[in-house]
Amino acid sequence: MGRDVLTAAYMRIEKEGYLFRGIPEETRGAMVNRPPRIKDIISGIILLAARDKEPMPLKKVHSTIHAMKSHESILSGLRFSLTGAVCYSRDIDQAINYLADGRFLKIIDGSAFLGESAPAFWTYLSGYLTNSQIQAVHSASLRFHERVRREVKGSRDRA
Repeated sequence: MGRDVLTAAYMRIEKEGYLFRGIPEETRGAMVNRPPRIKDIISGIILLAARDKEPMPLKKVHSTIHAMKSHESILSGLRFSLTGAVCYSRDIDQAINYLADGRFLKIIDGSAFLGESAPAFWTYLSGYLTNSQIQAVHSASLRFHERVRREVKGSRDRA
């Protein structure tokens, strides 16, 4: 009687690949004792708000998060540049690029959709965020999604 070898075929894994692609090596695995980076918090909020079929227009992300900043303590470390009616955050741009590069988020025609590797990002975040921080990110992402959805619906109604 031979021993079973754990292979992709034996485990019936259809797409074989490296699970943690795009996740910094120093934060993989066990709990890491460090404060979360604002880029990771923003990434979590954006990724949780993304949907498979419902587009999230990227042009709404900066202004929506800027409007939420005063009400969300988890966003306190976020900085914006304001020029007239346009607000911009380098941290948000870096978070979006990070999510797209890691295939956690798909960018199609200026809109974001949930990417194929999204579940791996939650494994990554749960490795060092406390339960209360995860709940804060989740709550903020629900409010973010609702605001973006309302803004998109409102702009469609005006058109």
